[in-house]
Amino acid sequence: MRHALATAKPKSSKPELAGRRRNRSRGYDSAAVRTAPITKSRFAAFAAVTALFALLAVPGAASAITAVPRSGGSPNADAIAELYRIVLFFGVIVFLGVELFLIYALIKFRASKGAVASGPTGNNRLEIGWTVSAAALVAVLAAITFIKLPVITDPPKGQPVAEFAQSSREAGLVPVPSPPDGKKITINVTGRQYVWRYTYGNRLDSPFVYTEMVAPSDTVVVLRIQSTDVIHSWWIPRLGGKFDAVPGSTNYTWFKAPTPTNATGEVYTGQCAELCGRQHANMLASVRVVTPAAFKVWLADQTARIKAANQAGIATRQKLTDNGQIPNLAPAQ
Repeated sequence: MRHALATAKPKSSKPELAGRRRNRSRGYDSAAVRTAPITKSRFAAFAAVTALFALLAVPGAASAITAVPRSGGSPNADAIAELYRIVLFFGVIVFLGVELFLIYALIKFRASKGAVASGPTGNNRLEIGWTVSAAALVAVLAAITFIKLPVITDPPKGQPVAEFAQSSREAGLVPVPSPPDGKKITINVTGRQYVWRYTYGNRLDSPFVYTEMVAPSDTVVVLRIQSTDVIHSWWIPRLGGKFDAVPGSTNYTWFKAPTPTNATGEVYTGQCAELCGRQHANMLASVRVVTPAAFKVWLADQTARIKAANQAGIATRQKLTDNGQIPNLAPAQ
């Protein structure tokens, strides 16, 4: 009897071990995972999290327009806004896919209390799948971007509404991008703490204004952007992308605004997009687009006002010089 007990072999547990190994190859241990019932407290927690996500999503969807630049001001701005919408669309799909998969995994593979994990495992198919998918998504977005770039960077054909005097010295040194037909209207944009100056031409007596630029509609306007002190950034969202104003350097951009719907013109607002000092928040910018006819009238009036102001300044200085109040800086004859 003792010999029989001693020689008796225990029942094999290989099927159970094999089953556990198979389950481990799938990413979990069947001995450690239990299909725990969903209690009232767990259901309440899940419902609360779902409601929270819903509350966060509703105002986000209602104000989705703020997630992309506003369009309707210039063809290049419209192309930029369209690119933002495409990227946002793919981003939302990826976000929802990841979150849904996470929620599924949390519910499907939840463990019972006190369960011990079997250790990390991998899944080659999943890893290859999301790597290839991410690379394909980046390639698609890059292709769409390169397709849109010519619309963003290259000005379309346009007819000028005014001829500005150009410095021959600078015209020979600084290449100015222009529409394919070689005709353009150029406005110099100069940033300084904490205001923008817009000069219409390159001569010393060229007309200029501060803060609000006046530009003609249905005309390609090339902007020549510079700075006299620190780095600023010119940005009118509805008229194109951001461009830095860097001391000692020149950047160029362009816009072509449609015909305004009111007699006083359409106003496009923006702000310096580069931290430039304590009053950076007050460095506002705006562009008032008027009809070509109204722009010609405004430009002639502004030119006359600048000329009159210069003549008045010269006369005042001459008077002060004659009275001996300031030194005469004129060269000796």
